[in-house]
Amino acid sequence: MKIAELKKKFKNTWVLAEVLKENKLNQPVDVKPIMVSKDRDKIYKKLKEQQPGKLYAPLYTGKITGAFILYSYNENEI
Repeated sequence: MKIAELKKKFKNTWVLAEVLKENKLNQPVDVKPIMVSKDRDKIYKKLKEQQPGKLYAPLYTGKITGAFILYSYNENEI
């Protein structure tokens, strides 16, 4: 599913997606939705349960206002 399709289908919500294809800037362009929720914490909890070795992206499909910081890490590489 393309990112534009994802944003239309799941408006103003959090989506955990497996990344199938990235662009040259390593941004997801083709994804497979795994979980959809209005609660960001549920998305991050589900992210912890995913298989190592695959690439996942927590995405918000609405407009982000104000200050926003996104930090991601792989606990196996620390």
